[in-house]
Amino acid sequence: MDKQTKKKAKIAETAAKRYIENSRFTIQSLTKELDMKSAEIFELFPNRKSILLFFYESRLLAYREQTKSIQEYSEFTLSEKLSNLFLTLLDQFMEYREFVLNSYNQFISKNPSCTSFEREFKAELQSIFQSDQNLSGSSRFFVNRLLYTTIYYHFHALLLFWENDDSEKYEQSFALVDKWCSLIEELFYSKVVDKGFDFGKFLFYNSPFKHATSSFKSNGD
Repeated sequence: MDKQTKKKAKIAETAAKRYIENSRFTIQSLTKELDMKSAEIFELFPNRKSILLFFYESRLLAYREQTKSIQEYSEFTLSEKLSNLFLTLLDQFMEYREFVLNSYNQFISKNPSCTSFEREFKAELQSIFQSDQNLSGSSRFFVNRLLYTTIYYHFHALLLFWENDDSEKYEQSFALVDKWCSLIEELFYSKVVDKGFDFGKFLFYNSPFKHATSSFKSNGD
């Protein structure tokens, strides 16, 4: 992240902590802790809500920075890339768990407008799927906006599971991510449908029944 984005992320993180103390906190209340003037914050954010929304967007920006440091990231499988996305976000949310549990529904999942978090999340999914050379030919038909939206809503469900997960260190949540991502990979890497199309094409052009039918018609004439 560039210097200004890091500055915005710091403000958002401070606001997230303050939100837990008082959900109606003011921007002025952040200035002392951040050692900034209100005018400086208003130069970066138009209002309090935009700061809290940026907290979620900044988690994705931090995730992208992390992937750049992984030398073999481009060689990850679909399951590994999806797992890395979900687990990295969960790990970042962990530090601010109380804030996330108290604000995610309001600012993200039940927000009637498309948030910056949603846009960035779907953009990341698009990058993951469209750059994967191992997808079966038939599965590429399903790589579209509907797929990204479906996975985005699955992430909402994952957070709900995480909220109610009482296992040690939320191990069940991490296990759910692993199993779900493995299933997605199985579906999109499977060559079964491709082979079905190839078989159907072969039969269409080479089926003995087709030749038998043609012969029967000729004899009838």
